[in-house]
Amino acid sequence: MATTATINLSSSDLMGNFPMNWSASTTLTKAGSNDDIAETTGLARRKLAATTKVDLVEFADTTITADKSAKIYIKNTGTDESRYVQVFINSVEIGRLYGGEGGLGDWMLMPYAGGSGEDIEVAPSHDDAVVLEYMVFFE
Repeated sequence: MATTATINLSSSDLMGNFPMNWSASTTLTKAGSNDDIAETTGLARRKLAATTKVDLVEFADTTITADKSAKIYIKNTGTDESRYVQVFINSVEIGRLYGGEGGLGDWMLMPYAGGSGEDIEVAPSHDDAVVLEYMVFFE
């Protein structure tokens, strides 16, 4: 059974007077093949209550050992749209995930070199508690 990620975007505001509807899908596959990625760390949650940068995923402490195909999903479940969580790889900021009304905050799904030894780090913009949801898909 395939693991598929789909994103759907629709807006009447982004293109002025022209409505936009866009969709894209991808099947999460192993490196160099069409075989389904079969492993996951499982969906987890982590509560952060300080602005200190912390490791969200430490690859040295997981079963992800091959430098092959991996994908990481991270979601900010916070409700304050003005607060965000910075996401880092090897201490380089790659983006910010803002909170959203009703817990519908920003999320990301991106490819990652699974066995590269680089940790995924996060740092909240404020010391009020925020919960991140995350999972790694790997081979």
